[in-house]
Amino acid sequence: MRQMAGKRIAIVGGGTSGSVLAARLSESPDINVTLLEAGADDSTYDAAILDPARAADAWQGAVPIVTSAMKTETGAIPILQGRILGGTSAVNGLATLRGLPQDYNSWKAAGLEGWGWEDVIETFVAAECDLDFGPIPIHGTSGPLTVRRWRRDEMSRAQLVFLDGMTEAGNPSVADINDPGQLPGIGVFPVTIDKDANRMSTSLAYLTSKVRKRMNLEVHTDAKVTGLYIDGCKATGVVLEDGSEIEADEVVVAVGALWSPALLMRSGIGPAAHLADHGITVLADLPVGETMSDHLGPSVPYSHKGSRGGTAGPAQSLYIGASNGKDIDYHLFPIAPAATQESTNFVMAAFLMQSPGNGKVQLGDSAEMDPVVTAPSLPEDGIDRLRHAFRKIADWEESGTFRESGCQRLTPNDLTNENAVSIALERGLLSYGHMTSTCPMGSVLDADCRVNGISGLRVVDASVMPTIPAGNTYLGCVMIAERIADKMKAEIGQ
Repeated sequence: MRQMAGKRIAIVGGGTSGSVLAARLSESPDINVTLLEAGADDSTYDAAILDPARAADAWQGAVPIVTSAMKTETGAIPILQGRILGGTSAVNGLATLRGLPQDYNSWKAAGLEGWGWEDVIETFVAAECDLDFGPIPIHGTSGPLTVRRWRRDEMSRAQLVFLDGMTEAGNPSVADINDPGQLPGIGVFPVTIDKDANRMSTSLAYLTSKVRKRMNLEVHTDAKVTGLYIDGCKATGVVLEDGSEIEADEVVVAVGALWSPALLMRSGIGPAAHLADHGITVLADLPVGETMSDHLGPSVPYSHKGSRGGTAGPAQSLYIGASNGKDIDYHLFPIAPAATQESTNFVMAAFLMQSPGNGKVQLGDSAEMDPVVTAPSLPEDGIDRLRHAFRKIADWEESGTFRESGCQRLTPNDLTNENAVSIALERGLLSYGHMTSTCPMGSVLDADCRVNGISGLRVVDASVMPTIPAGNTYLGCVMIAERIADKMKAEIGQ
């Protein structure tokens, strides 16, 4: 094992955030980094990961994933997360949206200094290498993450019908949906792919072969952490599934919005009554897992004759909507995972961007106490907001593009009917897969993502978000990891 003098930091989880942290922290010669990933190395990536058009294969188990279920009033929603170096950035839809200025300004207004829009936009820009817009005030060209938008010749038939039909229906065409000033409107997802349209996970982008040669960085795969060592009120290391121990001066937990709270609770950090129910000694009584958010919503099923077409991944065209005409509050886009020789089925998904944050992650009764996840409810005015989205779908169906495409809605409901949204929700709720806020800054953590009441311990992933941004959370995880790495290096004078 490579050893160097300096502060020893153990990072639990080599996913979206953990890969960024390991690369950035090991830039400092005064930090000795050990990255622990439960899954395989990214050298095992195959076409099911690298080819964005095969993302659905990954969701169906072609690559190592963690499959959980989120309980709702109408049943269970499957939740997929990558258990491989790069984590969920290796199996997601690759969508790199940032959210809106008001999302982050609300964090700052709640007392979390350093997390306002003017703070985080600099990090978003520095992290990316945008192949379409180049170096302009809201985009960068020097970051590790290569970003571009799908070209028309790469997009599937359903996506093009949606893009063109929504434009025909009078919705503004947006060149850059990461520019808040251009919204609401219809546009194309920015995605993390390279020039050859291969997936760019955070491990591939940040943990390059050059980075992994650093003497102060060790990357251990197939290394599942089962507990944290906490001496009094200080974290001193971790224990692995094989019983081995790793000592550290500081531990950073980065295993995602479901597994980070579970690991904390198994180690005695969480709601006292819930831990007591599982016979766990309480070291810090904190509301871990009690304020989960997600982007949820209904869908409408469609089909069209012929093949799917195109080579792009699942995140292609997107309508970013505002039910009151100005304040962004939903996403509307087609998802087309299933195809046969005769026809292609797809759904039009409508996801609300707000969440009341009343979902839960709790420990179950299994030997490993895997998390039990309960979905948050929809906002009180959620159905009214979704009615606006359904009217947009109905207008799309009236476009000449839709009528000439061979697309067909597979349900008889009138989408403009007052009960159309409720009927769709009764068929089932979809998750955007954007679980957040289970170890939030402001209650469980301080503004530097340190666990309140326990020294030497931080959480850095989607779970730290105080509230859910109005956009995809993948890039937010990168931004958070970049900023916390800077803070940690500053603490030792770097």
